[in-house]
This record gives sequence, C-alpha cells and structure tokens, in this order.
Amino acid sequence: MKKKQTASLENKIEKGYGNIAGIIVLKDDNAVYENYFNQCSENDPVHIFSVTKSIISMLFGIAIDQGCIKNPDEKIIDFFPDYHISKSEKIIQHITIRNLLTMTAPYKYKFNPYPKYFSSEDWVRSSLDFLGGNGKIGKFKYAPIIGIDILSGILIKATGKSVIEFAQDNLFSLLESTPSQVRVSVVDYR
Repeated sequence: MKKKQTASLENKIEKGYGNIAGIIVLKDDNAVYENYFNQCSENDPVHIFSVTKSIISMLFGIAIDQGCIKNPDEKIIDFFPDYHISKSEKIIQHITIRNLLTMTAPYKYKFNPYPKYFSSEDWVRSSLDFLGGNGKIGKFKYAPIIGIDILSGILIKATGKSVIEFAQDNLFSLLESTPSQVRVSVVDYR
C-alpha cells in the first residue's frame, strides 16, 4: 500500500472509527499492511459480532446452494418446533431467515439486552424469546446480538454440523486454497 493511502486510512480510523481494533491486508499470503488501533494489539481478544454476521451470511448462501436450506424465505420458527410461542405473540411466526440476515426482524427490546443475553444458558432460546413483539417485520433494526444466534441454531439443525465444522468444510478450507486472492480482514470489537 502506498504511504499516502495508508496515512489517509489511519487518519480516518483514528478520527471516526473507535470500534476498529486492527486491519490486516494479505496478498498472496503475505501481509502487505498490518496495524492495530484504539489501544489494541495483535494479542488482544475482541468481540467480532459484525465479522461473524458476514461469515454466517456466506454460510447461509452455501447451505442454500447445497440444498440444506430451501431458501431465505423459510420461517425461522419452523426450525425450532419445540419452541413454545406465547398466545399473545403474533409476529414471530412470520419472521424469515431473510429478515434475520438483513436485520429487518423486530425485537422485544429498546436497548440491547446484554446482561440477560450473556447470562443465558441457551443463547438460541434466549434470542428467540427476544424476537417478535409489537415491531414491524421489514423495518431495519441493527442487532449486534440475538439474530446471529438464531441463524447459528438454524445452520446446526439444517446441516447436522456445528457452525465451525460447516464453515471449515465449506468456506475456510476454500479460502486457504486460493493464495493468489487478496483478502482483507477488519476486526470490529463492537
């Protein structure tokens, strides 16, 4: 990367992106750029929710291509037949995989319910409990948590593999076999 471009990138990150922990740019399996920001280093653990969403989306495309999932318009509740829906709930039955992938599913909270979510023993069931309510399907609502766990649960049920096994078999192993491809990784800790 050219020094002027690198300086411009770093300046933008320092001024407006307090959530970027690091950037590594690889070309032909060689790091052509690597830098860490916001008091982070290469050894710091970080939450990677947004990166996870992108990978889960790719895995859904693969699962659909392989026929494990019919299409993104399948109702999510169909994958969880043992989940009990309260009689007053009228929305969850209509939410689709597409709604979760595009963050257009309604949730029963105004602020992210981190304490309740992280203390749950079953993140899929807990996430299903937050889904629905009085919101409108199709309206964008950023969801840093919740939807990703439901999607992970669907992948497990549809493929018969853990998400990491399915990803390794169908995505990560393919990326490793194409070293001439340029890959950019951005670690986002929010």
